[in-house]
Amino acid sequence: MNHADSRVAHATHYVYRSIVRLIIGLSILAVGLLWTLDNLDVLRSEPITRWWPVVVIVVGLIRLFDVSASKLSSIVITLVGVGILFDTLDYWDFDPGDFIPLLIAFIGAKLVLDVFRRRSARTANAASPDAVVHAFAVMSGVGRRSVSADFRGGDANAIMGGVELDLREARIPEGQEAVVDAFAFWGAVEIRVPENWRVVSQVMPMMAAYEDNTTGKNATAGPVLIVRGVAIMGGIEVKN
Repeated sequence: MNHADSRVAHATHYVYRSIVRLIIGLSILAVGLLWTLDNLDVLRSEPITRWWPVVVIVVGLIRLFDVSASKLSSIVITLVGVGILFDTLDYWDFDPGDFIPLLIAFIGAKLVLDVFRRRSARTANAASPDAVVHAFAVMSGVGRRSVSADFRGGDANAIMGGVELDLREARIPEGQEAVVDAFAFWGAVEIRVPENWRVVSQVMPMMAAYEDNTTGKNATAGPVLIVRGVAIMGGIEVKN
């Protein structure tokens, strides 16, 4: 991806993100006003507020058109919104607890997929041994550091533990992108990057948090690091 394409993608992502925030903000405002009118006995808010899952569906659908957002997470958000809406409208009994086994299967699939990604990364002609980093922590803390001049990415998995990736001395070749797959389940992943890197997020937080605290998050040029993955009751943070 050249700099022109990167600027377009960044601008598009900003527009979609702004639309999502606007929709959520207006929805919260509307709910607050409706509850106020209900308390004043002006109208009954429940027949209207019961449709709040439509906001979740709309957010998921908007994200599908955002090239910088994870398509999988967008589909999941949309389907969850549909499930909650059907539940509130009494079309079916939607219990999120029923999907806990599916969540466990997802974690297992993620770990298996990482194994194959590591094998393909080892076969790549990397300029240095730390061009691809891997970190895996279970009920513990793990730190990894790369000083590669040909950094390509890697993965960081924290399950009830913590992972720290120090990439501040790494370099991404001109005209290329690096991808880090991050997964935090009851844990935390912290990624430190150089100040001139631009971070593109494709992280789906589920009862969790993702934070981009880098100084170059509003830049339209520079090396691009794509952070993708999932945070479940945990946190993923990128900073300088």
